[in-house]
Amino acid sequence: MWPPPPRAMSSPRRKRERGAESADELDVSALRTFLRKEESDIRVAVNELVNRDLMERINATKALEAKVGAEVSYTAALETGLVQEVRTEMRACFSVGVRLEAWVNTFAPPLSAGGNVGVSAEVQEGIFSIIHALTAGCGEAMQRMLAYEKEHAVMRTKCSDETIWLRYKSALESAQLHDLRKATIQMYGDLLMISNSICSNLSHLRADLKEEMKLSSMY
Repeated sequence: MWPPPPRAMSSPRRKRERGAESADELDVSALRTFLRKEESDIRVAVNELVNRDLMERINATKALEAKVGAEVSYTAALETGLVQEVRTEMRACFSVGVRLEAWVNTFAPPLSAGGNVGVSAEVQEGIFSIIHALTAGCGEAMQRMLAYEKEHAVMRTKCSDETIWLRYKSALESAQLHDLRKATIQMYGDLLMISNSICSNLSHLRADLKEEMKLSSMY
């Protein structure tokens, strides 16, 4: 029985040509129209977000920073509801941060763009990184608070010596209070940095980059 004839292997060039043809056949006009409307809605909504919500979050975190800084123990902060206030503010700041990230991403130029368009890309990336520090920081702070509570519950069930437990509890609650202060200070600082960054660099963000794209393609 004769072996089957070897299969002809297509050349890399032919594969690239087929890939280019399939890409050219894809019609994304409906998607472009949809995205243009969504991005326009985001830019309209950001006016209220920046001129109301962002300022409200700054005032709220500033007040929380003062209250947490004056607290003498984590247990007292927990009993008075201050810890829950901080958690609620973290969720609010996270929501503001995510919406601001979506707004900044509406200005993202094409990845292949260069020249003058690159200026807008660098500014957009810089502002986004500052906003992302807020969203990431809020998420990490929430996770740390949960980890501390888990540590408290686990060690309470494991530690049979009451003297050792009370000493450990004191150290743990001191760390929790420190982390609570750290979270409020970081939220307040990140919100101020976001506000300054937007005010200072807003003029460099461009939604319509067609003219810049034409210029960059000439070089």
